[in-house]
Amino acid sequence: MDQSERDRYLGIIRSTPDRLKAALAGVPKKLLAWRPAPGKWSIHEILCHMRDAERDGYLYRYSRILAENNPTLPDVDGDKLALDRQYSRLNLREVLRDWRTARKQVLGIVKKVRPDQWQRIGTHEHLGPMSLETILQRQALGNDEAHLGQIENIKQRRQTLAKLEETPKVLASLLRGVPDEVLRRKPAPEKWSMLEIACHLRDVEQLFVERYAKMANHDRPALRMFNQDALAATLKYNQDDPAAVLRDFRGFRQETLALLSALAHQSWQWVGLHPKRGEVTIAGHADLHVNHDTNHLNQVRTLRERFGVG
Repeated sequence: MDQSERDRYLGIIRSTPDRLKAALAGVPKKLLAWRPAPGKWSIHEILCHMRDAERDGYLYRYSRILAENNPTLPDVDGDKLALDRQYSRLNLREVLRDWRTARKQVLGIVKKVRPDQWQRIGTHEHLGPMSLETILQRQALGNDEAHLGQIENIKQRRQTLAKLEETPKVLASLLRGVPDEVLRRKPAPEKWSMLEIACHLRDVEQLFVERYAKMANHDRPALRMFNQDALAATLKYNQDDPAAVLRDFRGFRQETLALLSALAHQSWQWVGLHPKRGEVTIAGHADLHVNHDTNHLNQVRTLRERFGVG
Protein backbone atom coordinates (compact mmCIF):
# COMPACT_ATOMS: atom_id res chain seq x y z
CA MET A 1 0.00 0.00 0.00
CA ASP A 2 1.51 3.35 -1.01
CA GLN A 3 1.24 6.54 1.02
CA SER A 4 -1.55 8.01 -1.13
CA GLU A 5 -3.75 4.99 -0.42
CA ARG A 6 -3.00 5.14 3.29
CA ASP A 7 -3.81 8.85 3.25
CA ARG A 8 -7.18 8.09 1.67
CA TYR A 9 -8.06 5.63 4.44
CA LEU A 10 -6.76 8.02 7.09
CA GLY A 11 -8.96 10.72 5.59
CA ILE A 12 -11.99 8.46 5.91
CA ILE A 13 -11.49 7.65 9.59
CA ARG A 14 -10.76 11.32 10.39
CA SER A 15 -13.95 12.47 8.68
CA THR A 16 -16.20 9.84 10.26
CA PRO A 17 -17.04 11.76 13.47
CA ASP A 18 -18.44 14.68 11.48
CA ARG A 19 -20.18 12.42 8.95
CA LEU A 20 -21.75 10.38 11.74
CA LYS A 21 -22.96 13.53 13.49
CA ALA A 22 -24.57 14.69 10.24
CA ALA A 23 -26.15 11.28 9.62
CA LEU A 24 -27.80 11.31 13.06
CA ALA A 25 -29.00 14.92 12.97
CA GLY A 26 -32.77 15.06 13.32
CA VAL A 27 -33.25 11.30 13.46
CA PRO A 28 -36.18 10.62 15.84
CA LYS A 29 -35.83 8.11 18.69
CA LYS A 30 -38.38 5.82 17.10
CA LEU A 31 -36.27 5.53 13.96
CA LEU A 32 -33.09 4.98 15.98
CA ALA A 33 -34.72 1.91 17.52
CA TRP A 34 -36.37 0.64 14.32
CA ARG A 35 -35.05 -2.63 12.90
CA PRO A 36 -35.14 -2.76 9.07
CA ALA A 37 -35.76 -6.53 9.02
CA PRO A 38 -36.06 -9.43 11.47
CA GLY A 39 -32.68 -10.15 13.03
CA LYS A 40 -31.11 -6.95 11.68
CA TRP A 41 -29.63 -4.24 13.85
CA SER A 42 -31.27 -0.89 14.41
CA ILE A 43 -29.28 2.35 14.10
CA HIS A 44 -29.01 2.31 17.90
CA GLU A 45 -27.46 -1.16 17.83
CA ILE A 46 -25.13 -0.28 14.95
CA LEU A 47 -23.80 2.63 17.00
CA CYS A 48 -23.23 0.35 20.00
CA HIS A 49 -21.34 -2.05 17.74
CA MET A 50 -19.23 0.79 16.35
CA ARG A 51 -18.25 1.79 19.87
CA ASP A 52 -17.22 -1.74 20.83
CA ALA A 53 -15.42 -2.32 17.55
CA GLU A 54 -13.51 0.92 18.12
CA ARG A 55 -12.50 0.16 21.71
CA ASP A 56 -12.12 -3.61 21.70
CA GLY A 57 -11.03 -3.95 18.09
CA TYR A 58 -9.20 -1.10 16.37
CA LEU A 59 -7.81 0.79 19.37
CA TYR A 60 -6.68 -2.47 20.97
CA ARG A 61 -5.06 -3.76 17.76
CA TYR A 62 -3.17 -0.59 16.89
CA SER A 63 -1.86 -0.32 20.46
CA ARG A 64 -0.81 -3.96 20.77
CA ILE A 65 0.92 -4.16 17.39
CA LEU A 66 2.93 -1.01 18.04
CA ALA A 67 3.90 -2.15 21.53
CA GLU A 68 4.67 -5.84 20.85
CA ASN A 69 6.10 -8.06 18.16
CA ASN A 70 3.33 -10.02 16.43
CA PRO A 71 0.80 -10.07 19.29
CA THR A 72 -2.24 -12.33 19.21
CA LEU A 73 -5.38 -10.33 18.40
CA PRO A 74 -8.64 -11.72 19.79
CA ASP A 75 -11.77 -11.67 17.66
CA VAL A 76 -14.55 -9.16 18.35
CA ASP A 77 -17.79 -11.11 18.03
CA GLY A 78 -20.34 -8.39 17.32
CA ASP A 79 -23.42 -10.58 17.63
CA LYS A 80 -22.28 -12.00 20.97
CA LEU A 81 -21.49 -8.55 22.33
CA ALA A 82 -24.87 -7.23 21.21
CA LEU A 83 -26.57 -9.91 23.29
CA ASP A 84 -24.18 -9.92 26.26
CA ARG A 85 -24.23 -6.14 26.62
CA GLN A 86 -27.92 -5.73 25.74
CA TYR A 87 -27.30 -3.05 23.13
CA SER A 88 -30.94 -2.00 22.87
CA ARG A 89 -30.95 -1.01 26.56
CA LEU A 90 -27.79 1.11 26.51
CA ASN A 91 -27.85 4.88 26.84
CA LEU A 92 -27.10 6.11 23.33
CA ARG A 93 -25.65 9.43 24.46
CA GLU A 94 -23.08 7.57 26.58
CA VAL A 95 -22.38 5.15 23.73
CA LEU A 96 -21.63 7.99 21.32
CA ARG A 97 -19.48 9.74 23.91
CA ASP A 98 -17.43 6.58 24.42
CA TRP A 99 -17.10 6.04 20.66
CA ARG A 100 -15.86 9.58 20.12
CA THR A 101 -13.32 9.17 22.93
CA ALA A 102 -12.02 5.91 21.46
CA ARG A 103 -11.86 7.37 17.93
CA LYS A 104 -9.90 10.34 19.23
CA GLN A 105 -7.43 7.92 20.80
CA VAL A 106 -7.16 5.94 17.56
CA LEU A 107 -6.50 9.09 15.55
CA GLY A 108 -3.82 10.12 18.04
CA ILE A 109 -2.08 6.77 17.58
CA VAL A 110 -2.22 6.51 13.78
CA LYS A 111 -1.04 10.11 13.44
CA LYS A 112 2.29 9.07 14.98
CA VAL A 113 2.81 5.87 12.99
CA ARG A 114 6.03 6.09 10.97
CA PRO A 115 6.07 4.88 7.34
CA ASP A 116 8.23 1.88 8.29
CA GLN A 117 5.78 0.85 11.05
CA TRP A 118 2.73 0.29 8.82
CA GLN A 119 4.00 -3.20 7.99
CA ARG A 120 4.14 -4.32 11.62
CA ILE A 121 1.79 -7.25 12.16
CA GLY A 122 -0.33 -9.01 14.70
CA THR A 123 -2.02 -12.38 14.30
CA HIS A 124 -5.81 -12.40 14.47
CA GLU A 125 -7.11 -15.56 16.09
CA HIS A 126 -9.33 -16.33 13.10
CA LEU A 127 -8.05 -14.24 10.19
CA GLY A 128 -4.32 -14.78 10.63
CA PRO A 129 -1.59 -12.15 10.17
CA MET A 130 -2.78 -8.54 9.84
CA SER A 131 -0.57 -5.50 9.31
CA LEU A 132 -1.35 -2.04 10.64
CA GLU A 133 -2.22 -0.85 7.14
CA THR A 134 -4.56 -3.83 6.66
CA ILE A 135 -6.30 -2.89 9.90
CA LEU A 136 -6.54 0.73 8.74
CA GLN A 137 -8.14 -0.36 5.46
CA ARG A 138 -10.62 -2.60 7.27
CA GLN A 139 -11.51 0.20 9.66
CA ALA A 140 -12.03 2.76 6.90
CA LEU A 141 -13.99 0.59 4.48
CA GLY A 142 -15.36 -2.40 6.38
CA ASN A 143 -16.32 -0.41 9.45
CA ASP A 144 -16.77 3.32 8.85
CA GLU A 145 -17.99 3.34 5.25
CA ALA A 146 -20.06 0.20 5.73
CA HIS A 147 -21.83 1.34 8.89
CA LEU A 148 -22.45 4.88 7.67
CA GLY A 149 -23.97 3.30 4.58
CA GLN A 150 -26.14 1.04 6.74
CA ILE A 151 -27.44 4.02 8.69
CA GLU A 152 -28.35 5.92 5.52
CA ASN A 153 -30.01 2.85 4.03
CA ILE A 154 -32.08 2.30 7.18
CA LYS A 155 -33.23 5.93 7.10
CA GLN A 156 -34.15 5.69 3.43
CA ARG A 157 -35.84 2.32 3.80
CA ARG A 158 -37.95 3.47 6.73
CA GLN A 159 -38.99 6.56 4.79
CA THR A 160 -40.07 4.42 1.83
CA LEU A 161 -42.05 2.00 4.00
CA ALA A 162 -43.65 4.86 5.94
CA LYS A 163 -44.86 6.47 2.72
CA LEU A 164 -46.27 3.16 1.46
CA GLU A 165 -47.94 2.57 4.81
CA GLU A 166 -49.56 6.00 4.75
CA THR A 167 -51.19 5.78 1.32
CA PRO A 168 -54.32 3.75 2.26
CA LYS A 169 -55.01 6.18 5.09
CA VAL A 170 -54.60 9.20 2.83
CA LEU A 171 -56.81 7.69 0.14
CA ALA A 172 -59.53 6.89 2.66
CA SER A 173 -59.42 10.45 4.00
CA LEU A 174 -59.69 11.87 0.48
CA LEU A 175 -62.74 9.76 -0.33
CA ARG A 176 -64.42 10.31 3.04
CA GLY A 177 -67.49 12.49 2.82
CA VAL A 178 -67.53 12.61 -0.98
CA PRO A 179 -71.07 12.00 -2.31
CA ASP A 180 -71.43 8.70 -4.14
CA GLU A 181 -72.37 10.41 -7.40
CA VAL A 182 -69.23 12.55 -7.22
CA LEU A 183 -67.04 9.52 -6.47
CA ARG A 184 -68.22 8.00 -9.76
CA ARG A 185 -68.17 11.18 -11.83
CA LYS A 186 -65.64 11.24 -14.67
CA PRO A 187 -63.93 14.53 -15.49
CA ALA A 188 -64.00 13.46 -19.16
CA PRO A 189 -65.20 10.32 -20.96
CA GLU A 190 -61.65 8.94 -21.27
CA LYS A 191 -60.59 9.93 -17.73
CA TRP A 192 -61.04 7.99 -14.51
CA SER A 193 -63.32 8.94 -11.64
CA MET A 194 -62.10 9.01 -8.04
CA LEU A 195 -63.55 5.55 -7.52
CA GLU A 196 -61.82 4.19 -10.62
CA ILE A 197 -58.49 5.57 -9.40
CA ALA A 198 -59.04 3.79 -6.08
CA CYS A 199 -59.85 0.56 -7.91
CA HIS A 200 -56.69 0.94 -9.96
CA LEU A 201 -54.60 1.38 -6.81
CA ARG A 202 -56.19 -1.77 -5.38
CA ASP A 203 -55.47 -3.90 -8.45
CA VAL A 204 -52.01 -2.58 -9.23
CA GLU A 205 -51.08 -3.34 -5.62
CA GLN A 206 -51.60 -7.01 -6.35
CA LEU A 207 -49.31 -6.70 -9.34
CA PHE A 208 -46.64 -4.90 -7.35
CA VAL A 209 -46.57 -7.41 -4.50
CA GLU A 210 -46.33 -10.16 -7.10
CA ARG A 211 -43.28 -8.43 -8.57
CA TYR A 212 -41.61 -8.02 -5.18
CA ALA A 213 -42.20 -11.69 -4.38
CA LYS A 214 -40.71 -12.79 -7.71
CA MET A 215 -37.63 -10.61 -7.28
CA ALA A 216 -37.18 -11.84 -3.72
CA ASN A 217 -37.42 -15.52 -4.62
CA HIS A 218 -36.10 -15.87 -8.18
CA ASP A 219 -33.02 -14.85 -10.12
CA ARG A 220 -33.77 -11.91 -12.44
CA PRO A 221 -37.42 -12.87 -13.05
CA ALA A 222 -39.55 -11.39 -15.82
CA LEU A 223 -42.09 -8.93 -14.41
CA ARG A 224 -45.47 -8.73 -16.09
CA MET A 225 -47.67 -5.75 -16.84
CA PHE A 226 -51.40 -5.50 -17.47
CA ASN A 227 -53.61 -3.26 -19.58
CA GLN A 228 -55.05 -1.00 -16.92
CA ASP A 229 -57.79 0.48 -19.09
CA ALA A 230 -58.96 -2.93 -20.27
CA LEU A 231 -59.01 -4.20 -16.68
CA ALA A 232 -61.00 -1.16 -15.54
CA ALA A 233 -63.60 -1.87 -18.23
CA THR A 234 -63.70 -5.62 -17.58
CA LEU A 235 -64.14 -5.24 -13.82
CA LYS A 236 -66.51 -2.27 -14.19
CA TYR A 237 -64.56 -0.13 -11.76
CA ASN A 238 -67.14 2.64 -11.66
CA GLN A 239 -69.80 0.24 -10.37
CA ASP A 240 -67.70 -1.07 -7.48
CA ASP A 241 -68.36 -0.56 -3.78
CA PRO A 242 -66.03 2.19 -2.43
CA ALA A 243 -65.84 0.72 1.08
CA ALA A 244 -64.90 -2.71 -0.28
CA VAL A 245 -62.31 -1.18 -2.58
CA LEU A 246 -60.62 0.64 0.32
CA ARG A 247 -60.73 -2.47 2.50
CA ASP A 248 -59.16 -4.65 -0.18
CA PHE A 249 -56.52 -2.05 -0.98
CA ARG A 250 -55.52 -1.90 2.71
CA GLY A 251 -55.21 -5.68 2.80
CA PHE A 252 -53.04 -5.89 -0.31
CA ARG A 253 -50.85 -3.03 0.91
CA GLN A 254 -50.35 -4.84 4.21
CA GLU A 255 -49.06 -7.85 2.24
CA THR A 256 -46.61 -5.58 0.41
CA LEU A 257 -45.36 -4.04 3.64
CA ALA A 258 -44.97 -7.43 5.32
CA LEU A 259 -42.91 -8.74 2.40
CA LEU A 260 -40.67 -5.68 2.12
CA SER A 261 -40.20 -5.43 5.88
CA ALA A 262 -38.92 -9.00 6.03
CA LEU A 263 -36.22 -8.52 3.38
CA ALA A 264 -32.59 -8.30 4.40
CA HIS A 265 -30.78 -5.13 3.34
CA GLN A 266 -28.90 -6.76 0.46
CA SER A 267 -32.13 -8.26 -0.88
CA TRP A 268 -33.32 -4.76 -1.82
CA GLN A 269 -30.75 -4.84 -4.61
CA TRP A 270 -32.13 -7.99 -6.23
CA VAL A 271 -33.22 -7.46 -9.81
CA GLY A 272 -36.27 -8.16 -11.94
CA LEU A 273 -36.75 -7.52 -15.67
CA HIS A 274 -39.47 -4.97 -16.33
CA PRO A 275 -41.05 -5.12 -19.83
CA LYS A 276 -40.46 -1.39 -20.40
CA ARG A 277 -37.85 -0.28 -17.85
CA GLY A 278 -35.47 -3.21 -18.16
CA GLU A 279 -33.52 -4.11 -15.03
CA VAL A 280 -35.11 -2.78 -11.86
CA THR A 281 -34.13 -3.54 -8.26
CA ILE A 282 -36.56 -4.03 -5.42
CA ALA A 283 -35.36 -0.70 -4.01
CA GLY A 284 -35.88 0.98 -7.37
CA HIS A 285 -39.31 -0.55 -7.75
CA ALA A 286 -40.26 0.64 -4.25
CA ASP A 287 -39.35 4.18 -5.33
CA LEU A 288 -41.55 3.77 -8.40
CA HIS A 289 -44.29 2.47 -6.10
CA VAL A 290 -44.12 5.57 -3.91
CA ASN A 291 -44.22 7.83 -6.97
CA HIS A 292 -47.18 5.87 -8.36
CA ASP A 293 -49.06 6.42 -5.10
CA THR A 294 -48.22 10.12 -5.05
CA ASN A 295 -49.38 10.63 -8.63
CA HIS A 296 -52.77 9.01 -8.11
CA LEU A 297 -53.40 10.64 -4.73
CA ASN A 298 -52.75 13.98 -6.39
CA GLN A 299 -55.25 13.06 -9.11
CA VAL A 300 -57.89 12.40 -6.46
CA ARG A 301 -57.12 15.72 -4.76
CA THR A 302 -57.47 17.52 -8.07
CA LEU A 303 -60.87 15.90 -8.72
CA ARG A 304 -62.07 16.86 -5.23
CA GLU A 305 -61.20 20.47 -5.94
CA ARG A 306 -62.67 20.37 -9.44
CA PHE A 307 -65.97 19.00 -8.20
CA GLY A 308 -66.11 21.42 -5.28
CA VAL A 309 -65.76 18.89 -2.46
CA GLY A 310 -64.79 20.73 0.72
